[in-house]
Formats: sequence, C-alpha cells, structure tokens
Amino acid sequence: MIDLDKQPGISFDGIFLLTENFYRIPSMPDKLKIDINFSMVLNSSNDSFSNELTTNLVCFSEDNEKVLNFEFTFVGIFSVISEEKNMDIKHFMEHNSPAIIFPYIREHITNITQKAGINPILLPPVNILAMTKGIKNNIK
Repeated sequence: MIDLDKQPGISFDGIFLLTENFYRIPSMPDKLKIDINFSMVLNSSNDSFSNELTTNLVCFSEDNEKVLNFEFTFVGIFSVISEEKNMDIKHFMEHNSPAIIFPYIREHITNITQKAGINPILLPPVNILAMTKGIKNNIK
C-alpha cells in the first residue's frame, strides 16, 4: 500500500537527447496548425529504468501543406533508491516519468523552432495521464 506521506523511493538520474530530425520549408506561413504525437518505450536493467519518450511535431499551413516536421527522442533515466520503495515502479514509469520529462520536451520545441527562424512554438499545459493513456508499455 502506498503511504501518501512518503516519497516514492525513486530517483531521477538524468535526461539526454537520443535522436532528432528536423525539417521546415524555406518560406514559413505566419499561422500554423499543429499536430503533436508521443510514443513511449520503457526499459529496465536491475534497479535502473529508462523512458524513451519520442515526440513528433508536424505543422501545416492553413491550406494543409506540411511545412514543418520535427521528431526527437529524450531518454529519462530513473532508479530505485530505497529498499522500501513506496510506489510501484511500473506505475511510476508509465504515469510519473512522462510528467518529469515533459518540461524538457516543451523547452526543446520552443528553442529549436525559435532557432529555425520561425515564431517559437509554445506548447500549452498538457494532461500527461491523458496523453499516455493510449500508449501501451511493458517494462523490459
């Protein structure tokens, strides 16, 4: 049983950019329609766990021409730090780890789009549980 007064006994050990692919057309329109999708791969090795969270951002012009495609994967590394862990690691990895990684995704999208010479794309707040609800995972 989870004790709501205790920490989960899980550590966030780091994050890194694993892959990235970016394309935009030379002449970008001012108004963009944005489509964003996520996929997640969870891995484990002893007491170390990782979440490979891939983001695919596609932007379209008002006449539905694809004008930008941006796909990248961040890997968050986590570990169990206590023999008396207070949260199921599978639950943590499926529900909590995306919430920890998401601010890095938001910042990366804003910075890269700004550096690409277009208006920076600012992602709105996202319901992480709803976002990951349809993603089926098994920790390997």
